[in-house]
Amino acid sequence: MLEELTVEARIEQTPIFLIIADIDFFKNFNDTHGHQTSDQVLRLVRRTLDDGTKGRYFAARYGGEEFAIILPDTPIKGASILAEYLRKTLESRKLARKGSSGGFGANTESFGVTQYIAGESLEALVARADKLLYKAKELGRNRVVAGMHDPDLKKSA
Repeated sequence: MLEELTVEARIEQTPIFLIIADIDFFKNFNDTHGHQTSDQVLRLVRRTLDDGTKGRYFAARYGGEEFAIILPDTPIKGASILAEYLRKTLESRKLARKGSSGGFGANTESFGVTQYIAGESLEALVARADKLLYKAKELGRNRVVAGMHDPDLKKSA
């Protein structure tokens, strides 16, 4: 899907953004609560992303606890606003604990947001989004970091 949409963006000369999101502290959660409960978290995140990405936006599980969101014909402000909306929505949704009035607490995610640069490889695009994601984690997790450049080379928004 990413390849198809980046070709379309290049031909139509429209922006396309990639967001990579990663569940914060997922390994610890999985180790503490087990695979079945962790699978519920993954389903909760997937539903939240699906609910928040309508129209031409495309959300998918990228691997492990990472998710990718492709935003064709979207300006950077719109991409950043959507990522922040999804972050806040995920933070507000609590996974219920069966047979108990308590839950498992907040589920947070970190987000890296970047724009496809015409002519670059998809690997370079994904790597940049991933670096921005890990910059969000370095800065304390549960945040959005957006930028057009490698965060190690230039300060990001």
